[in-house]
Amino acid sequence: MEGVFYEPLLTWGLRGFLALLFATAAISKLTAMEEFHGVVRNFRLLPDAASRAVAMVLPVVELAVAAGLMITALAVPAAWAGAGLLALFGVAIAINVMRGRTQIDCGCFRNGLKQQISWLMVGRNLVLTGLALAIAGLLPVTGGGGIADLLVGLIAGAVFMLLYFSASMLGGIAARQNQTLSPKGR
Repeated sequence: MEGVFYEPLLTWGLRGFLALLFATAAISKLTAMEEFHGVVRNFRLLPDAASRAVAMVLPVVELAVAAGLMITALAVPAAWAGAGLLALFGVAIAINVMRGRTQIDCGCFRNGLKQQISWLMVGRNLVLTGLALAIAGLLPVTGGGGIADLLVGLIAGAVFMLLYFSASMLGGIAARQNQTLSPKGR
């Protein structure tokens, strides 16, 4: 790949999207720490004492990943860390789906946006992990770009985040409607 340079606009868009994703998730967890501790505990993958520690540390790590993605010198290690977190979240969700525990909340976002876990969510995390890995792989072979690349890329990342968040909200609404309409929900 020597001599090949990729468009910096693409990497800024991906970096902006993932940074917003991690920052939004972290802030929503920090504003509802007790609720998030309950979500971590409800996954039943850690002892109670460890679940509290994870609930306290995870949002801080997510904020660090978000900040690192925006600092060019830290973006590659932040992308690797983000990929690791997303893969870990996917594994935790998959374990609970295999256990038949699909009624639990994923804990992705707080503030009333509860989402039940499913194989679709595992697939979503796989795609997000792939995006983080793409950033880690593309950044070393991406041209420097200018301020226009940065600004347009960040705007594109924000638009991607709005689309992602909207799709998540619509999925949550559809799931709640299906629960209400199903014989179990009555």
